[in-house]
Amino acid sequence: MKLKVDEIESGILIDVSGEVDMESSPKLRDELKKAVKKKPASLRLRLADVPYIDSSGIAVLIEGMKWAQGKKIPYVLVDISDSVRDVLKLSRLLEAFTIEGS
Repeated sequence: MKLKVDEIESGILIDVSGEVDMESSPKLRDELKKAVKKKPASLRLRLADVPYIDSSGIAVLIEGMKWAQGKKIPYVLVDISDSVRDVLKLSRLLEAFTIEGS
């Protein structure tokens, strides 16, 4: 998994590419924690290039959302891949997230 972090006018954008699984999800967790500490105007995760996400990856997405909500930071999943959408839908979490694009 690769992460590209950009500070944009509307906040922080984390572009995630590759598989988000038990091995790689701690890296995403650490990056989300750092981003929330900066108190950006918004925190956006682009997931278009994520071909696979497992339960540990979903747990990190939820954890990041809770951290952001605790600081009143809008948390948005952007351009999610079909596989991520399918996992969120199957786990009945699709409606829990704010999703833009795709």
